[in-house]
Amino acid sequence: MNTSTPSFVTDLIDRSNRLGSNPKNTNYAGGNTSAKGTATDPVTGEDVGLLWLKGSGGDLGTLTEKGLAVLRLDRVRSLVDVYRGVDHEDEMAAAFDYCLHGKGGAAPSIDTAMHGLVEADHVDHLHPDSGIAIATASDGERLTDEIYGNKVVWVPWRRPGFQLGLDIAAVKDGNPQAVGCILGGHGITAWGETSEQAEQNSQWIIDTAEAYIAEHSKPEPSAQPSLGSVPCQRASGVPRLRPWRPQFADWRLRTGLRWATTPTTPEPGVSGGHRAPPARRLGHVLPRPLPANQGEAVGS
Repeated sequence: MNTSTPSFVTDLIDRSNRLGSNPKNTNYAGGNTSAKGTATDPVTGEDVGLLWLKGSGGDLGTLTEKGLAVLRLDRVRSLVDVYRGVDHEDEMAAAFDYCLHGKGGAAPSIDTAMHGLVEADHVDHLHPDSGIAIATASDGERLTDEIYGNKVVWVPWRRPGFQLGLDIAAVKDGNPQAVGCILGGHGITAWGETSEQAEQNSQWIIDTAEAYIAEHSKPEPSAQPSLGSVPCQRASGVPRLRPWRPQFADWRLRTGLRWATTPTTPEPGVSGGHRAPPARRLGHVLPRPLPANQGEAVGS
């Protein structure tokens, strides 16, 4: 660790490692944490407000200082004035590169706005199993209110990006009693004025959801047809998965996962003329609420 590293950045890394090393808190390479503070601008010699944020694609459990993106807080917040709406999210993600401070560091996360716009010095965004269970429930908003009261606020699902950051900042401003929120179909976000407070709030949201699920779960959940009941081709008597095709979107929704649709390409020598789908990027696998026809099998 650099000896000139501010103590709150050291606290951020320690907090990230504790949260990320427990798989119940977030999936590998998923989630991000941040801290705000000041440092001396080497050009002007004056103090400047900065945002230290886990970089894109990094892992919280093994995060080091090199895995942090450092951004000028004033420049991140100035993007509010040029934001053109949800149809222009990609250009906002690209704009974060022009907010970076100093040399090196990691690439800014797509969730930079969530951390930069929320008025709290420390922010955690995580994908815990228990939090996702509430976030993806058909009555997730009602459950959030039942489980947490007004201490945790429901935020309807929205694609990760600048608008989601604006939404969460508004939730924080409008609910001073709240310590975090459940992001519909996604995960949780918590905040605090100190690193310790943010970590405690994150852990409380996760543990409270876990306790509620344990208390209210049925010992024998409703039976659902297994994937084994889906008709498929067989080769030499051995079950074989059907080739991946975009029209299988209904299967992805039934399983609760929103994968990017990747068209297959013909490949000589592969049965069906399709090659297997490429490996998928970890970190933002966003579950969605299951549709009403979740129990229907995929047609042949």
